[in-house]
Amino acid sequence: MPNDCYEIILNHNCDLACGFCSQSDFDPKIKSGLKDAVRHIYTAKKLDYKRLGFSGGEALLRADLPFLAATARKVGFKTVRLQTNGVRLADAALCRRLAAAGLNVCKFTFPGHTAPVHDRLTGAAGSFKKSLRGLDNMLALKLAVGVNIPVAKHNYRGLPAALRFFMDRGVANFTLIYPIYVGNMRKNFKALGVSMPEASGSIVAALDFAQAAGLGIKDVKALNMPPCLLSGHGDKAVDLYKFNTTVASPLGLSWDLDSNIAADKAAGPICAACIFRRRCPGVDYHYLELFGWKGFRPALKLPRIKQVKPEPGYLNSLEKCFIEVLKKQDGIPTARVLALSRGLALCHDCKDGAGVLTTGEALIKKGRVKRVFKNGKYFWRLGLVRK
Repeated sequence: MPNDCYEIILNHNCDLACGFCSQSDFDPKIKSGLKDAVRHIYTAKKLDYKRLGFSGGEALLRADLPFLAATARKVGFKTVRLQTNGVRLADAALCRRLAAAGLNVCKFTFPGHTAPVHDRLTGAAGSFKKSLRGLDNMLALKLAVGVNIPVAKHNYRGLPAALRFFMDRGVANFTLIYPIYVGNMRKNFKALGVSMPEASGSIVAALDFAQAAGLGIKDVKALNMPPCLLSGHGDKAVDLYKFNTTVASPLGLSWDLDSNIAADKAAGPICAACIFRRRCPGVDYHYLELFGWKGFRPALKLPRIKQVKPEPGYLNSLEKCFIEVLKKQDGIPTARVLALSRGLALCHDCKDGAGVLTTGEALIKKGRVKRVFKNGKYFWRLGLVRK
């Protein structure tokens, strides 16, 4: 999708000291002025970008963030996203202000699903408790909530358990992020680094669990991991796809994210025989400087789709949205489900009735909704609703 997202980096300062941070080399005093941020919002709309994002540093250090979110909605953005560590969202009143202003997508970074691991990697005691409260606050507001999990030596073995932990709280969108070795991650690579081949087994196990729980390619993915290491899940390698995103920095610079990422990737001798060679840009050269190509093997053929034992009780983003629609108005036809879904932030993927029917079928099999055919139309009702 051309011109999909316009990402505004509002500042480089942060309230945590993450050992894996890739932005630690930037001057924390640098931030976008309010007028510049507003100008970027209007520019993004003029260029017909579909989504607007705010990030940092930590964007919640900006007191004007609710105003900027409201401005984005005012000019016509239906999707306004925040990337955050979530610490300040422990303040429920702030969460309500942001949601009222128009923020409807919130992506949290959780390097751990337990306090000891999380707090050690963020460098701040108590940060896990605060961020988790922020996550729960945003989930309670029915925003579209996702979790980014950076992969490090201290947490990679627990990735499947981390997904289960957050899914049990209601999260249905994840990105497993293998770090870029710049900034603090470069300085701490001996203490925090784990090679891609070594981490791949746990990443694949996490993706297996997500698949068993019904999460698809739109719900869970792996960033900065080449598909050759994602046995059976190569389609979930983010690097195979385009972001179609422009990033605007507080230094007054802007760049195309896809071109920027591709410039830092390199292919190796093994890539020539790999079935992904035409689509995969290779491996980040910062990684190769430290670890080289040890442990990589070309994917010589597409693996069979894995048959995994189902994990009952979980819903993906589309299914959650469907349930919330029926909580608002039960016993409604397909067209009404589609219309009401457009007013919810949980997903923005219901473009036509076919999507409603597909999601409804999945929920029927899970015992969550019922369907009745009457007067030439399908009508949908809540079935057995579990928490």
